[in-house]
Amino acid sequence: MQALSTVISFPAPLLRKADVSEIRRKPTTSSAFGKITEIVTQCGDITEIPMLMPLLAQLSHSDRWFVWVSPPSQLPKALLLDAGVDLKKVIMLYPNGQHSTLELAQKALSAGTCHAVISWTGDLSDTEMQALEHSALHGRSNGILIRGRQHH
Repeated sequence: MQALSTVISFPAPLLRKADVSEIRRKPTTSSAFGKITEIVTQCGDITEIPMLMPLLAQLSHSDRWFVWVSPPSQLPKALLLDAGVDLKKVIMLYPNGQHSTLELAQKALSAGTCHAVISWTGDLSDTEMQALEHSALHGRSNGILIRGRQHH
């Protein structure tokens, strides 16, 4: 039996180096803030999505703090360090009897001292999502929500 092989050729790059440099030089506008991105995994565990590690590393090298709200307790430090995450720029917050995960995420987003907040909030209502977006816009930051897939 003959093995099949596929050759995929790509056209010219989508962006030339000059275009990428121009993008990096553009000033940050207020529309760059106030965004909430939701990532759904099989069980809400960040280690399931290794392609997210470079993003986390990049976010940890900003001038402002990178806040993690209610991260999984079994988050492997070695995995984060191997990916290049600067743990000295990461603040981890955990809910308690006085503050829920959602409240901590809102406060971190609106504080103005961090550029990104990653949170393990679970399912949120539209109202709660809008509150997070408002907090992110107010604090000139962005949020990443990680949650497990709903099983019905």
